[in-house]
Amino acid sequence: MAADVDRERVAKYAVARRGALGLTQEQLAERAGVTVKTVYNLEAGERWPQARTRGAVEDALQWRAGDLARIGEGMEPLGRPDRAGTSEVLREIAELDSYVADLRADQGDRRRMALVFLRALYGEPHGR
Repeated sequence: MAADVDRERVAKYAVARRGALGLTQEQLAERAGVTVKTVYNLEAGERWPQARTRGAVEDALQWRAGDLARIGEGMEPLGRPDRAGTSEVLREIAELDSYVADLRADQGDRRRMALVFLRALYGEPHGR
């Protein structure tokens, strides 16, 4: 496997991802539970880490298991689903549901104004 991996490509992606996360090599090593030398070797493209080490580094970089190998084979990392973003979206949907429930009960101007606003927002002045 290691012979087929484009370690230079993996190195570029790992450096870029670490930078995007705002981590130093030392911080990445600490998060992954590996030595700084291991991170340096990966980012220099000098060595292909063992499976357990790859998994720890992938986790620390917030990638899915196997992403380093995928990158080395010329593919893009799948990445980890954004759990924080998902919970934020669910919170926002719950808030919207609450507003819609209030608007259903409203017989006056608030409901009509909300409808006008939503039509404008979606560029549908006459509705759906």
